[in-house]
Amino acid sequence: MRKRRMKWNVLALCMAVVLIVTMLPTQVLTKAETIGGKVEIKPISYDIGENAFNYQITTSEENAYIAYYVYNRNEYNYTRDELFSLAKETTEQKNRQVEVKVSGKESETLYVALISAEGDLICSQEYDSTFDDRLFADDAENIEYVNGTLDDVSAEAKNGKIIVKDSSNQSGSGTIYIYGCFGTSRWHQSEDCSFTNGEAQADISNQIRESGDHVVKYFIVKNGVVTTKVNTVTYNYTKPTAKLDPINISTVKWEKGILTIPGVDKNSQLMGKRIEARIYRSNDKEQWSGSNNSCITSIGNYTYSMDLNHEIKDYKYYKAGLVVKSDDIDNYLNSDEVFTDIYDTTSSSEEVDNTLKDVLTQAGVDSVDKADADTLNKIYNEADETKKAEIAKALRDGLKETDTATLRTAMQTNSDTRATVEAIEKMSGITVANDVSEDVKAYIDTANIKVLGAALNADDGVSNVGLKITKEADVATLDSKYKNAIPLGITLTNVSTAASGLAVPVTITIPVPRGIDISKLVILHMNADGTVNENFSNGNGYSYDLNSRTITFTVTHFSTFIFAEADDTSTTPENPTTPENPTTPANPTTPGSSVTNPTTTAEPAQSQATETDNTASATAEVVTSSPKTGDNGSMAVIWVLFAGCAITAFCYAKKRVRR
Repeated sequence: MRKRRMKWNVLALCMAVVLIVTMLPTQVLTKAETIGGKVEIKPISYDIGENAFNYQITTSEENAYIAYYVYNRNEYNYTRDELFSLAKETTEQKNRQVEVKVSGKESETLYVALISAEGDLICSQEYDSTFDDRLFADDAENIEYVNGTLDDVSAEAKNGKIIVKDSSNQSGSGTIYIYGCFGTSRWHQSEDCSFTNGEAQADISNQIRESGDHVVKYFIVKNGVVTTKVNTVTYNYTKPTAKLDPINISTVKWEKGILTIPGVDKNSQLMGKRIEARIYRSNDKEQWSGSNNSCITSIGNYTYSMDLNHEIKDYKYYKAGLVVKSDDIDNYLNSDEVFTDIYDTTSSSEEVDNTLKDVLTQAGVDSVDKADADTLNKIYNEADETKKAEIAKALRDGLKETDTATLRTAMQTNSDTRATVEAIEKMSGITVANDVSEDVKAYIDTANIKVLGAALNADDGVSNVGLKITKEADVATLDSKYKNAIPLGITLTNVSTAASGLAVPVTITIPVPRGIDISKLVILHMNADGTVNENFSNGNGYSYDLNSRTITFTVTHFSTFIFAEADDTSTTPENPTTPENPTTPANPTTPGSSVTNPTTTAEPAQSQATETDNTASATAEVVTSSPKTGDNGSMAVIWVLFAGCAITAFCYAKKRVRR
């Protein structure tokens, strides 16, 4: 009995010690990153001209050396073993202190490993080198700026804006990078803006919600070059009680993904105000998740329409939330958010199914319960050759007769509809071949290009269709916020309606062009006059397959597609505040109703994982390189509770022994 009590004592004590010790590496590192206390990594200088950091990596371990490897994690999806091997192979000197230059562009990553004299891995870490994250770090004041000149800068924060003024007094375009802190909440934002005599402003009203002192760090980039050091301004905010009136939702139309906002009278309070429209999606009408993207337009005396079909994908139900934005949140809050009726996309797939059942009946086929791919293939395969041709034509015509917007929605949101379209396309007997110009092959791996629906748009009498992709001239009028733009002309040959409007929408799967950072990829679908028709982003227009590094999107006409980088997600808070009313009202879509703070629960798992998901699933060997304040708070509390339980158990066991 005594031996068993001693084992209990030892076990409980070990649990307490281990749990307390394991808490330590999870704390926020403010001065220099460390790997298990054995390796120190710190940026010692920032090269302004090259946008690169010089890192010093040091270890005090005897009989060990530092190996490293630099790569872009959005271009190469290495395993831990592969990174370890690459670091060993490419590190020439086996030193205990090294200096490494790493680009500060998005997703540029420094892998560091401590290796024993025998060649075994002791510990390792991946270190994010994104320049704004590094310059906003707690120890950024210790970084030396080299290879460039810096302007002095000052700022004031008011009316939901940060207004900056630099000493250059020069006009032009640039970007303000912003990092905010309020309590445990942290947020990043970057905003492209125009400078007039060195002065510009950025709207931060979406980040300022509660009364108090909001600490805001900022610096300026002009023409791609950092021109100021990081400075700080405090926004002393007092939340007002007055708020703008919402738009009359009963006057707003929301049909098949098209949002139509009517004009207002010139004397209306809404005249000239900005209105923000955001898409919400659900599979059960109870748990709703909001899109990261939103459309903002000014309210005038004209009717304004937004085609939001590119955001309708993979979910059954959608609604749009509209907020009238305040230009002065010091005196007026944004309006309450009001919601349109729910758009039930299942009706789109049902409409397609009913149309196909009708055309089968007209073609002399016995009625069927559902015109899905399996049923259609069975009917087709059991028919004689003459009847096969009639069935194939009837089904193809049925798809053409279906409303294009309805069919597009069904193809984007319903896998059964996609399978049906694929089955009908095979029945047509029309072949589809890729015709990719040589200059495009420098950007795209043509082996992974796929297309669905192209054959169904072929002109009469045509036996083959081509998906033609060419490199187009750069667009001179492209907004400066888009970087690394690659314009590609994508169209169909032997399809006379490819540019004007397809009868059957076409789904394209294409590799991410080389040199494009997938985390910032947007696709601008242009009109013939050079204006943007659709703006696709990840999850809102296209989906991304991590394994094949391909993107998939559906269109109803063809023209120039510009693949580019845009920092559209930089305003997402790192620690978003909990909504005041986290439950969705029972009837959120009643016209004219007003709902504040809709539920924005986490989105259901997608069938195609994002690059970020993969990075987050790293093994326990890797320590997060740049933990954010507040990120580890909950975990630390849990460890403390476990440790407390273990210590209590130990004390209880001791008490039992003394009896």
